[in-house]
Amino acid sequence: MNKLVLILTAGVFFAACGESKKTAEETKDVAQASNEAVTYTVNTGESTLKWTGAKLADVKHTGTVKISEGSLSFEGEELKAGSFTVDMTSITNQDLNEETGQSKLVGHLKSGDFFMVDTFPSAKFEITGVEKIESTEGTHKITGNLTIKDQTHGISFPATITREGDKITANAQFEINRNEWGIVWGGSKETNQQVLGFLKDNLLQDMIGFEISLVAGK
Repeated sequence: MNKLVLILTAGVFFAACGESKKTAEETKDVAQASNEAVTYTVNTGESTLKWTGAKLADVKHTGTVKISEGSLSFEGEELKAGSFTVDMTSITNQDLNEETGQSKLVGHLKSGDFFMVDTFPSAKFEITGVEKIESTEGTHKITGNLTIKDQTHGISFPATITREGDKITANAQFEINRNEWGIVWGGSKETNQQVLGFLKDNLLQDMIGFEISLVAGK
């Protein structure tokens, strides 16, 4: 290995360490609503899920993924359970065009380098707990199990939940460390012995941001 590769490897390694943080929590039992609960079906046409990813040089990419189904169950005024499923084959990019590599990026994200959508065509979030909070970030703290690429970990985040008649809206922003769900370019960091593969992966920031808006009704 020459000096240049060693320097690049060391530099990228320390930069990546500064970006990384743990977001995965222990999984918990999925919340179950009682027989008295009223279940609202997520309107997939009105609901949205946006994603943001970036390189270490702060070059950001944004896009969307379609929500294929979901539901929210209430007992009285209280949210008790719920879930939503994401169609990973529907990944789009919004900040590029064909001339600047939009199709190439989307194909890359769908491939085995990242989300492997042919093998894992969907992702899912299931609520395990709901807690009312008083915060500028939201009205509730949502805890749940997030499954991507058949790997499930717990996450928690603040959400703003409103109810107007038979219409429910739930809005939230959260981020995950992609490595904890096996979303790693070139394979696992622990097993990847190829320097170029390691460099490729660590030129990307570990965190992926999501902004979700669920609209549900009877």
